[in-house]
Amino acid sequence: MRALLRVLASRLEPLWRLQRQGCEVTIRLQQRALPLTLGGFVIWLILRPTTYAFTGIVLCGSLLLLSYAWARSMAVRVSTRRTLRFTAVQVGDELEEVLSLDNRSWLPVVFAEFIDQSTIPGHSIDGVRAGRPGATEHWAMHTTCTRRGIFRVGRWETRFSDPFGLFETRQVYREPTEFTVCPPLARIPPLLSRQRRTVGDRLSLRQALPAETVNAVTTRPYVHGEPLRRIHWRTSARQDGLFVRQFEPEASTVIWLIADLEAAAHVGQGNESSLEKMIVLAASLAAQLLDEHLAVGMVLDTQVVLPRPGRAHLWNVLHGLAGASAGPRSLAETLTHASRIVSIRDSAVILTASVDEAWTAPLRELASGAPGGLQVVLLEPSSFGGTGSAAGRALRLQGQGVSARVVRREEIQPIWGSYHPLRRWEFKTLGTGRVVVRQTPRGSAG
Repeated sequence: MRALLRVLASRLEPLWRLQRQGCEVTIRLQQRALPLTLGGFVIWLILRPTTYAFTGIVLCGSLLLLSYAWARSMAVRVSTRRTLRFTAVQVGDELEEVLSLDNRSWLPVVFAEFIDQSTIPGHSIDGVRAGRPGATEHWAMHTTCTRRGIFRVGRWETRFSDPFGLFETRQVYREPTEFTVCPPLARIPPLLSRQRRTVGDRLSLRQALPAETVNAVTTRPYVHGEPLRRIHWRTSARQDGLFVRQFEPEASTVIWLIADLEAAAHVGQGNESSLEKMIVLAASLAAQLLDEHLAVGMVLDTQVVLPRPGRAHLWNVLHGLAGASAGPRSLAETLTHASRIVSIRDSAVILTASVDEAWTAPLRELASGAPGGLQVVLLEPSSFGGTGSAAGRALRLQGQGVSARVVRREEIQPIWGSYHPLRRWEFKTLGTGRVVVRQTPRGSAG
């Protein structure tokens, strides 16, 4: 008997389960009252055949078949999709996503419930919608990104129902899209800008040597005595004078940014916490160093962003910082890990909110392996609502021959739209009362 039931279930499975490209589809019975009523009419007809019993079987059976056909049509001929205009934005940008419901059936979608499993804070497609027969409906969702991170957009499901609520069609989409919200940049405090030049008799962070790469970045007027091979003939002909190609300088060393992600070392909440301010400071310092044609690498806990020069490398740095989170790994362990990576020609900048002495020994080990320069940037805990002072720790580090500077929370002010102008929907009301679009998110049709 059990074997017969298993065979019967396998034969009937195509009625309840379908495989479509990109999603899993199932149909299930929601209301059992009608099938039970149908069974009662069948028993009545068998025991005592009457017109009422036959009519009841016809009505219940027709309603059951109609509801299943409706649900089957939703399963086969209706689909949904999500379209992100961008998969990487900065904090403060507006995420714009378009949700589409494509109904290729001649029946209308009377009930479509969207259940979202995205991880972007404040963004969701949850809700109930409807669709016309043979039409595609679009809904645009807009969410301002307030927190940096690497989030997941997708893994969602859509549930359809027939008008009588007897059957439910469930479509599950399991292909999430990665969405990156990069941290903003900030102006580097003056103390950092000056300190990056020299420490004692040696460079703290080496500057670019006058060596040249093969990449010409601009042209300038010819100076007598320069090699003729540098002349840019097209510009010279256009400007009616000799112009030479000016090449991008080659980076002389690698600058490693080492960020302390130990949870116990950080204080504060949200975007004003020492962790978030340190992330913004690291991103800003990386952008400035890359603009100066230096190669920048980064150590984030156990994650390593390999050093490369050029502004294009900033994306790799920002992607690493976007996904950085506080954990149990101490700064001493991070410095020990970094000492195996930093070479003898490299420089290093350590960013931390810890005033503990436990990382002094690993710092000396790192300093011995980075004669190109070592600098410690201490975030003042008291400015974030914590206890302790970074000033004394900075003096002790300077006494040990290590450059150290203290930065307070209010010195790190993000520049919104630091990579590009922020783009959001903005509307303007004319004197006639008409509302027009003044600005749209990047890439949208205005």
